[in-house]
Amino acid sequence: MNSEIAGQLNEAGTLMLVGMGFVFAFLALLIGGIKLIEITCRRFPGAPEPVASASGKKKVEQQSSEGVAPQTIAAISAAIHQHRQTKTKQQEHA
Repeated sequence: MNSEIAGQLNEAGTLMLVGMGFVFAFLALLIGGIKLIEITCRRFPGAPEPVASASGKKKVEQQSSEGVAPQTIAAISAAIHQHRQTKTKQQEHA
């Protein structure tokens, strides 16, 4: 009986050490991957973000030069304006 418990404790300890080893290896690989991504991003930086002016017009102009048609931006702006007006009217009646 005593040797049976000792065998089970030995097996449990071995299983615990193997599990902790796998977790340690996974976390080490994860940290190494993050460091590799950091080095790659520093070596090859992307295009800088567009800086918007106080009125935000520069950002809209840059977006339209990247492929979004000015008509699309105007339609979205009109829809937002109409939605806000409708929402305000509903709140007044409530």
